[in-house]
Amino acid sequence: MTKYIKFTIGNVLEGYKTVEVSIGTKNISCKILRNGLSDVDKKNSRTIEAPEECFAEFDALNIFSWEKDYYNDEFNDGTQWELIFKHGKKSYRGHGVGAYPENWEQFLDWLDKLVPEMQFVQRRRLEKVTLNYSREEKIFETLTLDRRERTLTLDRRERTLTLDKKISHHVYNFGADIENIFDSAQIFFDALEVQPFVESDMPKIKIELVRHDGSTEIVETVCNEICLPGLTKFIETIQSFVKDLAAEIFSATKTELKNRQGKYIFCKVQFKGSYKSYSYRTEDETLAVGDIVDVPVGKNNEVAQAKIVEIGYFDEEEAPFPVDKIKTIIGKHVLGDWENY
Repeated sequence: MTKYIKFTIGNVLEGYKTVEVSIGTKNISCKILRNGLSDVDKKNSRTIEAPEECFAEFDALNIFSWEKDYYNDEFNDGTQWELIFKHGKKSYRGHGVGAYPENWEQFLDWLDKLVPEMQFVQRRRLEKVTLNYSREEKIFETLTLDRRERTLTLDRRERTLTLDKKISHHVYNFGADIENIFDSAQIFFDALEVQPFVESDMPKIKIELVRHDGSTEIVETVCNEICLPGLTKFIETIQSFVKDLAAEIFSATKTELKNRQGKYIFCKVQFKGSYKSYSYRTEDETLAVGDIVDVPVGKNNEVAQAKIVEIGYFDEEEAPFPVDKIKTIIGKHVLGDWENY
């Protein structure tokens, strides 16, 4: 007996996606009705000879057990959805705003297998983020964010040449708040440009990213804002949900900014219209956060303007990357209109 699905999801700003699916005894037919605000194409349809596991995966969703209405007052990004499901004389019609059934992710994954061009779940969406933090080979922390489990896990160990001792283990369940944290993570890691560093005694961090398409990325560097621009803001987002959780990594990301004579001065700058940060060196101790400066850019060192967003002072052995290889700020920018920077 054929099963019928009509599914719509989206919001006012980004538009809506609608697809119809008919599940027969041997195949599945799909029809894309709408993709965007006004792009309607009823000819975009096809039939799929689906394997047995595809039918089994759908039956395991048990859609008739879903509630009719889902709504979340605390977390609502404007996304709305509606699902019509018919099987014989039985039918289900449900909708939601910012809230979803328990096995929602499995449902979207199933649809994406049938109509991958719809991308109900973005392929590059982060599913798991693991931060491995170490300081002087003595303290080792592993902080893991898991979107599907909606949890943060923190394991803390003490490590020496002769000792590997587990100190603590904490698991926090965030519920719907995990989406806020992963929104912050997506912005941070998608824009991240890791700066090179030299070996030093500064805390280190190894970051492992797992995305929805199954790909894995690994980043290893010094645990501070110079090498990982935006890390502090991301950590503060996590910490805002776990104020009672003590961890070394929560205090190791910010670079001390007080003026210290004889130090190498590093500045993080942002170019107009961009949220990415880039590092430069300077010998001008009069520069301050908020100043607009001229900096060399690219292989040809063309002059461009940027705003200083952070300043740090380091001994040569503590510098986040070689002091003789990083580009130097030319000086304060004195021409042009930057009032609306």
